[in-house]
Amino acid sequence: MRIVVAVAVAGVLLAPQPASAAPAWKNVKSKAFKTAGALVQVAAVDKKTIFAVNENGRPFHWNGKKWAAKKSPMRFRPTGLAASGARNAWAVGYAGVTPVAMHWNGRGWKKVGYQGGKFGPLDIPLIPLSVSAAKDGSVWSVAGLNSRNDGTSAVRRWNGKAFVNVNVPGAAGASLTAVSVRNKNDVWLAGTTTANGTQAVATVLRLSGGQWKQVAPGGSWGVIGQPHNIIQEIAAVGPNKVWAIRAQNGGGLLRWDGAKWAEASTPLISHYALAPDGGNGAWTIPSPGTGNRSRYLHWNGKWRTAQGPNRGQATYIHDLTRIPGTRQIVSVGGAVKGGKQLPVVEIYR
Repeated sequence: MRIVVAVAVAGVLLAPQPASAAPAWKNVKSKAFKTAGALVQVAAVDKKTIFAVNENGRPFHWNGKKWAAKKSPMRFRPTGLAASGARNAWAVGYAGVTPVAMHWNGRGWKKVGYQGGKFGPLDIPLIPLSVSAAKDGSVWSVAGLNSRNDGTSAVRRWNGKAFVNVNVPGAAGASLTAVSVRNKNDVWLAGTTTANGTQAVATVLRLSGGQWKQVAPGGSWGVIGQPHNIIQEIAAVGPNKVWAIRAQNGGGLLRWDGAKWAEASTPLISHYALAPDGGNGAWTIPSPGTGNRSRYLHWNGKWRTAQGPNRGQATYIHDLTRIPGTRQIVSVGGAVKGGKQLPVVEIYR
């Protein structure tokens, strides 16, 4: 049953809906969205706390009543955003070739350390590719040379002050591109590796019972160096329900049931973001086009396409997340207006 929450603020995120209204994607308005720069990452704690960050590293915050633009300690390109509560959120990314991270402490965003890589005689500045946080405060990230399936990668963990290296058995030689954390005892890392130097195979490592175990899906994953054969995102909903999106041409939506992976072929469109829908399905974003309406794909036994409101201008959606405890999905992106990208937020409710 869809939960309806009454908030008496015009144009805000959680406005009341008629009981008979069918769920649909709707525009969210805010004066804060006049700040230039498309939103590229979003993370939700609950109906009262949602974080977003734009392409320049400018953070935005939903406090249950309104969106507000916050001050960033630096300018950078975000690649991941995660939150464990109203007073704890993390954004990772890069500035030039330098990995960077910042932490929200409930009062403001502060720059924090993100450890580099040491491989042979060289210091390699591995770029953060993904970050995930759980309610218990566990925060993990993966970093690599790039987001393809042929580069060195490393695993990081938040120690309360900075992101530091973690040695994960079984991860050596893998190109990790995604991470999902349910709690400190249930962590999922995903990417690809190769056994012969040419052919890519999937790798999924799970921390359970204090041990790392390989639970990778099988099948052909193409040739290393091809960016469309990576696991773009992984989302652990429960111990026996994990979703992943295989970002490839004619890719696949993967689901773990506690014993094996099943794959649902996706339409012949590249997918690059994933959000479980709170039931037995999941939402994905196809490659952004230049249309005037956002576009989404939803899987619940079969695929269906959904669109957002017609903005009359080129609209791009970059990320989406579910508001925990609900079936509501929040997405972020940008729309071209006056020759510049302005923030876009949409909600499915």
